[in-house]
Amino acid sequence: MNDLERFRAVCRGEKCDYVPIFGFPGAPGMSGGAMAKTHARLVETGMPEWVDGCHGLGAGVSTESWCRYWGTTQPMSLDFFPAEPAQGFKQERRIEAEFEIIESETGAVTRQVIDNDITYSMPEFLVYDVRDRPSWEFYRQRVMPGKPWPAERIEQECRRFDDRDRPLAIGVGGTWGSLRSLMGPAAGCTVLYDDPALAREIIEYFAWYRRRYLFPLIERLRPEIVGAWEDMCYNHGMLISPRHFRQLCAASYQEIAAVARDCGAEMVAVDCDGNVMELVGLLAECGVNAIYPCEVKAGNDLFELRRRHGGFILMGWLEKESVNQGNERRIAPEILSKVPPLLAAGRYFPNGDHGLQPLVTFQNLCIFMTLLHEVTGNPQGQFPRIHAA
Repeated sequence: MNDLERFRAVCRGEKCDYVPIFGFPGAPGMSGGAMAKTHARLVETGMPEWVDGCHGLGAGVSTESWCRYWGTTQPMSLDFFPAEPAQGFKQERRIEAEFEIIESETGAVTRQVIDNDITYSMPEFLVYDVRDRPSWEFYRQRVMPGKPWPAERIEQECRRFDDRDRPLAIGVGGTWGSLRSLMGPAAGCTVLYDDPALAREIIEYFAWYRRRYLFPLIERLRPEIVGAWEDMCYNHGMLISPRHFRQLCAASYQEIAAVARDCGAEMVAVDCDGNVMELVGLLAECGVNAIYPCEVKAGNDLFELRRRHGGFILMGWLEKESVNQGNERRIAPEILSKVPPLLAAGRYFPNGDHGLQPLVTFQNLCIFMTLLHEVTGNPQGQFPRIHAA
């Protein structure tokens, strides 16, 4: 079987020669590299320097040798957009003490550690891009794509993906999660009460954007995966109510799922951090059938989700901190308590529950991957097999 055949088999709950260690860029678990400083840590502790997957250095990141070395896989992703770039925004950057301050033409102000792009660190968003209707209208004007490409150019780009042996993923953005990114979590919640018309307008803009630019690509390329992004949960559950989800987000997800289904997609997946236990049921109502990365410390329980949603495709849920220095005794219990029963139930891609952290060690990652490969029957990977003492 090739990557595409294995992917389809797992999504359908069918038997395959082995279950792949499969993940998405953005929340790759162990499947697709690491931030630059984390990658350097792996090299310092023993990983060969030629293993790629070093994120955050500004150029396109190759994960080919990473996947070959660690025996993992990721979907193909589009490397083009069918229109000229948007006008965008000017930014000014300055250093204050140990921080970098970024001021945008939108009025946004961000404070972050120096070299944040290669560091496992979250910026501090002091002022967000959108604060009211005038700031939204300015933002929307500047992010509107430029002149659409002619049909011939789009077709030329699409042909490169026609003869594939790996699953293709096309991302379609999100709903309330996109609004939250523009306004911040607090304003993103209160705007639902203070100015629901503005909230609906922002979410409708992203729905229009999908219809105009992304749905035609899905219809032409017929990807195996249609992926959305939300991050609408925190460690105790959803940031918005089920009522607001159904009022503001459900129609978009029903539309996304319908297009994906009509085009033969195996997976309609949502990337959402935090506790997704309640969100999964709402997504399932709309036709979504997969979620990741299912973070452990947020209180997710994939056994319970499998019981409630037998046809849902589940991913991740292996604690990323288990491969950090000093945690090697946690690796076997983490894998053996979860992976075999979930594999037996079907429709599960085992992986770490987000990205590797700077305290990872090469030996611990080898121990983790050795056992995970054995449990999944995966013969791939050039890394040294190391069993825990």
